[in-house]
Amino acid sequence: VLGMGGAAVTICTVLKAKNIAKIISVNSKNNTKEYLSLHSDANIIINATPVGMYPNNRVSPVDLDMFPQCEAVLDIVYNPMKTELILDAERKGIRAVSGLSMLVAQAVCAFEIFSERNCDTGTIEDIIEKIGRKTQNIILIGMPSCGKSTVGKLLSKSLEREFFDADEEFEKTFNITPADAIKAYGEPRFREMEQDVLATLGKMSGAVIATGGGAVTRAENYPSLHQNGIIVYIKRDISALSTEGRPLSQINSLESLFAKRKPLYESFADIEIDSQSTPEETAKEIEKKFNEINVSCLIEAKEKI
Repeated sequence: VLGMGGAAVTICTVLKAKNIAKIISVNSKNNTKEYLSLHSDANIIINATPVGMYPNNRVSPVDLDMFPQCEAVLDIVYNPMKTELILDAERKGIRAVSGLSMLVAQAVCAFEIFSERNCDTGTIEDIIEKIGRKTQNIILIGMPSCGKSTVGKLLSKSLEREFFDADEEFEKTFNITPADAIKAYGEPRFREMEQDVLATLGKMSGAVIATGGGAVTRAENYPSLHQNGIIVYIKRDISALSTEGRPLSQINSLESLFAKRKPLYESFADIEIDSQSTPEETAKEIEKKFNEINVSCLIEAKEKI
């Protein structure tokens, strides 16, 4: 159990009541590799500290590589939905749960105490689903000119969410367009700059975000977008794509560019949409799929089968 505050004390009390064989409390002073290595046989890791909480995302309180026998992770942080600790557990196929369920459960419990009323069965699960759906970003990925920005604006209006275009945010941040940055600095440096922009956008909640066509070429962008987002791959026939104002699409053939990126789009995506129709129809299809998807499954890292 990482942390020594009120939440950690409560968690340890519950663990003792559950007859957990051995409980190790880790504070800021003994959170060292030397001390943790003495307990590398731990089966459950619980983070009861604010490490990894917004706005200091993508920081983990512990390295799960040190615990080869770890079977489950609980992080009581609930913003972002998936902290770096949970993302790490997900990568390793370890079941992990965020702090959202704990937050909602204690709110329901408090309501019942103060109102002297019992909530309906399933109330906690219903609230978690509603909060998850409301706060999850919708991240649009796909080839350049596949319609991400146009569709994103339509979704923003329909779902009453704020819209962000990663290319526009790039220009606001660096005072240069992505196309000019690629020409001036080369693609590798541009991708580093783009990564910073996506890391900032990924911290947001409840937004619609259109990414650049090559955002998937850097693996590090996946956890930044995935921590609070449902990622939608918009698939469009490359014969319908434009290369105007897109230096990488002009330098490389669309066929070769697509061949390299297709498996990356697929690996990032939670939802895939065939967009051979109008932007309006594509937006409606995304909204439909988003409403159908089990958000609670996406905000928890499930053990791989």
